[in-house]
Amino acid sequence: MTSQNDKNVRSNSDQENEFEHAIKKLEEMFSKMPDPEDHVIEKLSGELELDPTQIKIWFDNKRYHIQAQRDMDENEILRLENERLHAESLQLYSELNKRICANCNNAEQEQKILQDLQNENTRLTKEITRMSNMVAHFEEDPDDCDNDPNDIDLELRLECNDDPNDPDLEVRLG
Repeated sequence: MTSQNDKNVRSNSDQENEFEHAIKKLEEMFSKMPDPEDHVIEKLSGELELDPTQIKIWFDNKRYHIQAQRDMDENEILRLENERLHAESLQLYSELNKRICANCNNAEQEQKILQDLQNENTRLTKEITRMSNMVAHFEEDPDDCDNDPNDIDLELRLECNDDPNDPDLEVRLG
């Protein structure tokens, strides 16, 4: 004699088998046709004894689940790529900073650069003054010359000195 509980257990077991069979059939169909037409849904509905709306919803959910998984995988790939690029960016920034600011925190080096710039400025100022004086000499009194091209005073002086900012060769017209 079978008790009511045995019938319930057997019917639960039968329902699980039917459910697993239905899922297997739906998965097989999905692998062949992820977006079935209405007549295919109707056929599956008859075979599995399910409402066509349930089958439609199952296919929609399955497509959504697969797309969501693809999106998550793609997001993970992009996240890893972003982390790699961020690390590379920090590395490049650090290298660039080292090259640009190699002497930034070196007071002696800054002082030497400043002194070199001041010396160069002084040398160029002297050179400009000298050139201006030469030009001014010719513009001051053009009648002072006898208009004889052979009568030009030219002084050429060559000196050796240790100061790299002073010229070793000096030419004077006058």
